[in-house]
Amino acid sequence: MTLSQDYRTIMLEKKGGIATLTLNRPEKYNALNRTMSDELTKAMSDITGDRDVRVLVITGAGSAFCAGADVESLREEMTPIQVWTWTRETGNIILSMADLEKPVIAKVNGVAAGVGCSLALNADIIIASEIAKFNLVFSRAGLICDGGSSFNVARLVGPAKAKELYFTARSVEAQEAERIGLINRAIPAGQLDEEVNKLAEQLANGPIVAFGIAKKIINKGLNMDLSAVLELEAAVQTVIETTEDFKEGVNAFLQKRNPKFRGK
Repeated sequence: MTLSQDYRTIMLEKKGGIATLTLNRPEKYNALNRTMSDELTKAMSDITGDRDVRVLVITGAGSAFCAGADVESLREEMTPIQVWTWTRETGNIILSMADLEKPVIAKVNGVAAGVGCSLALNADIIIASEIAKFNLVFSRAGLICDGGSSFNVARLVGPAKAKELYFTARSVEAQEAERIGLINRAIPAGQLDEEVNKLAEQLANGPIVAFGIAKKIINKGLNMDLSAVLELEAAVQTVIETTEDFKEGVNAFLQKRNPKFRGK
């Protein structure tokens, strides 16, 4: 295992093709401040450029995933350009997750509120402890959603439910979040680490090139018609069939064994 020592508000560990990015301000429920924003930007750049990383897991230290923006750090009056810069910085972190050509798993161990909720819901797969809660708390401060929730939540649960969750700013417990399609799974707290580790290992051993391209097509396909998606699939599949992973997958199928994908 390698552990980066360059960060003050996050931890970045890499082991067996899995990068684990932990928000690490437990005394503040991992609330996002400017230092954390800068460090997340740096960490995402590291993960994007590291070919040995095949899966990213994002979680929080202590009892929370992320309680949103650090209100204390934002109490000072900010100019419009400072507000724009801060919002764009957090938006770029969200975009880097969406653009990452590797699966991203959010391991939600506790409350995910405001931009912390946005961060969790932007992951490709969201696994939560049954004690976790999700809250689009923005309206309590007279704000609109940011961190991509205006985009992601409506696509996960539909526009009517998305508006309800934003207008009321109510907490959604993990089991309800699973039922309405906001997250993938809610599991007992004591099983969270085991289940996420098992899933991350499974994905890390999968055809990572195909995963990355499929992720892009699924994301882009939300804004395309069926005909365009079919054309894109045909073009991409032609390229995928030239990869070593494809050849290994076919050979493993014919030999009745598990494939050993190398990400090439």
